[in-house]
Amino acid sequence: MNLPIYDIKAAFLDAISGGHNVVLSAPTGSGKSTQVPQFLLDSELAGQILVLQPRRLAARMLAARVAEERFSNLGGEIGFQTRYESAVSKQTRVRFITEGILPRLFLAKPDLDGIAAVVFDEFHERQLTVDIGLGLCRNLRQRRPDLRLIVMSATLDVDAIHKWLPDSVALRAEARTFPVDTSHLAPQARPVWDVAAEAVGDLIQTGAAGDILVFMPGAFEIRRTISALKDVRCGEKLTILPLYGDLAAKAQDAVMTPAGTRKIIVATNIAQTSLTITGVRHVVDSCQARINRYDAGRGVNTLHVEPISRAAAEQRAGRAGREAPGRCIRLCAKREFESRPVADTPESGRVDLCEAVLQLQCLGFRIGDFPWFESPPAAAVDRAMETLQLLGAVADDTTDLTALGYELARFPCHPRLARLMLESAARGCLDEATLVAALLSERPIMADRKQKGEASKERRRDHRKRGKDAQLQSDLFLLIDAFEQARQAEFSVDFCRSQGIHADASRQVWRAAKHFRDVCRRNDITSELVNVDSEIALAQCLLLALPDHLARRRDKGSLICELRNGRRAELVRESVVRDADLLVAGEIREVTGSGSSPKTLLSMACEVRSEWLDQLFPGAWAFEDATVWNEAKRAVEERLTTRCLGVVIEDRIDTDVDPKIAAEILASKLPEHRQRLEGWNKDVDAWIRRVRCVAEWFPERNFISYDDTDMSIVFGEFCVGERKLDALRKKPMLPYVMNLLSYEDQQFIQKMAPEKLQLPSGRSMRIKYRPGEPPRGNAKIQDLYGVDQTPSVANGQRLLLEILGPNMRPVQITDDLAGFWRELYPEIKKQLSRRYPKHEWR
Repeated sequence: MNLPIYDIKAAFLDAISGGHNVVLSAPTGSGKSTQVPQFLLDSELAGQILVLQPRRLAARMLAARVAEERFSNLGGEIGFQTRYESAVSKQTRVRFITEGILPRLFLAKPDLDGIAAVVFDEFHERQLTVDIGLGLCRNLRQRRPDLRLIVMSATLDVDAIHKWLPDSVALRAEARTFPVDTSHLAPQARPVWDVAAEAVGDLIQTGAAGDILVFMPGAFEIRRTISALKDVRCGEKLTILPLYGDLAAKAQDAVMTPAGTRKIIVATNIAQTSLTITGVRHVVDSCQARINRYDAGRGVNTLHVEPISRAAAEQRAGRAGREAPGRCIRLCAKREFESRPVADTPESGRVDLCEAVLQLQCLGFRIGDFPWFESPPAAAVDRAMETLQLLGAVADDTTDLTALGYELARFPCHPRLARLMLESAARGCLDEATLVAALLSERPIMADRKQKGEASKERRRDHRKRGKDAQLQSDLFLLIDAFEQARQAEFSVDFCRSQGIHADASRQVWRAAKHFRDVCRRNDITSELVNVDSEIALAQCLLLALPDHLARRRDKGSLICELRNGRRAELVRESVVRDADLLVAGEIREVTGSGSSPKTLLSMACEVRSEWLDQLFPGAWAFEDATVWNEAKRAVEERLTTRCLGVVIEDRIDTDVDPKIAAEILASKLPEHRQRLEGWNKDVDAWIRRVRCVAEWFPERNFISYDDTDMSIVFGEFCVGERKLDALRKKPMLPYVMNLLSYEDQQFIQKMAPEKLQLPSGRSMRIKYRPGEPPRGNAKIQDLYGVDQTPSVANGQRLLLEILGPNMRPVQITDDLAGFWRELYPEIKKQLSRRYPKHEWR
């Protein structure tokens, strides 16, 4: 039976022979990944065909499949190339490669000499290297119209890429699939591997025929799932197989061959695309994957377990309907699944762009001028450029590549790691640096930091003792020791487990370290010098590679450190770098505990000497002399700050400050510290209210209103000669408030809004003023005898009088005193005189 891709073979070949590019949408299992390269191979194209794959496993297995279909040996007509292995020869016409190789190939061959076509498979995954590779190829087509570009995917937005890619033809292959019954099973706080094993058991017990494909995010989850599956009782013999990128080739191949029994394949998203596993009728989907994102802690891109998009989930479910009707069980709640994004975010929008920017600069592109299918966020570009400037790869003033930048671009890795290895060659510690580069870029080799038990406690005590006795305190050196123990034990699982070491992670570190050494040899980077102080040299190289990870301990009594731009962090408790004032952190990570706010932790730390900063970063120093407010002391101080790489190296306090600046700063703090000033009392507030009332009554006089601007002048005068808040505590403020007016204006205020009025009884009545309201006063009836009319101020502003009885309680509030005497007083006198006969009553 012909695969669906053959339905569009003729149209595809017509487009290719007509000099066009092709944008191809073909469903999973249509045969596009294996057959399209063969269509090209059998056409009239002269040259090699590159087929880009998102994963190493897919590149190798697809190459093997195509080679088998053409009855040739792998590495002959059909070959593959990945980061760590390859099988190619001079006879190779189709080369399956991982996506990161293409941008590197442009650095060696800007015109892709000898390449006839480039196939971008699974383009929907939108890895950064694919976007770069496609942009480079699109640009190259202007010089090489003979180059053919084929962009294909199962979930491709054909119209968008067709409009963007010049001279392209859009083709679609129709799906031939069976229906898939989809259901949801929420884990409900249980481990996802246990729920997956339960789902597999239910499928088998219902009598469902066919193999089962279980999707898990990574190797750790795969191992736990396999362990859980072994406890499932299903009444039949099962063949349980893992499938992930770092698995040995023989174990990967076993997945594709018949087993004679029902197979349970537990795989990463490698089985989601590219590869078709025959016999699968059921899918159990964790709905998770490891997604590549920028890790600000390490300054490199790392994998994080995250929910997959709905489009990715549909692709996974489709694996169950390739050969017959099938079932898919999604291990997440249906409502939660439906709230997920339709498609994945392009990698260019979530990863570090340092390596990409460096590569494009080497190829003559400004990243803003590059022909992106979708441009990356401006903030990510700025962050990458800042990092490259810190590494010395880009000039600060012109943003052009420096000579060092071109050197770093020769390394197929992050520029940080490239700088680490390049510097180590000159300092005689290249072998150690390649191992450190591997430790920084691969997953941690040590077991969970919370691991308990006497062996774990003893190991931590031993590490701290060795760290204290070392020439230079460094967590990385202890990691190197632990790795060497694992290597000498040939990465024995039992030995590594007894030492708290991850055997698989250590094996991956060893493979990465060997790869880095091979890269150095290919670039003629060797270390002829034998450095007796290799630990110091390695620490200096680490600082040059991670200059933005420099940190200063705040004090010896805590693990709190300060990073660039005042950012606070805490050294992990198990670190041996406890006595160093300065350190560089191999890893900076954000953690959130239960019920606590996020915390920044520093790990994989290494001691740094202050004199190294003078030697390595002579132009990264900044000196600041600033007059600042010390809230703890409530005083103005002169702070002399010395920074290197944005980190405060020295922070010295001086009390000899400029009096004028001190007064300005102190004055700005008075409103928030008003309660501490005894001299800012009710008399000050009363005067301000009197002035504001007179300003209302006599607008033509243009009196001030004591707004914020006016009060800032008052405060400035009040603080002259002082720098401490305590010195102002008892200082009277009223004179300074009054003196904002001229003497004549003060006199006018006193006359128009007197503080008190003299009464016939010899007592005085205090007058209360409030803007927008009549002035008020209160007095006992006896003190008002002889006052026939309502008193007034400001030439006619009558007082609102509160008339008090002998018990000091108001008997009337009025602004018509004459009316009170005439109408109300006789009755009030009759009542109160009997109650208070000793008081005078007229």
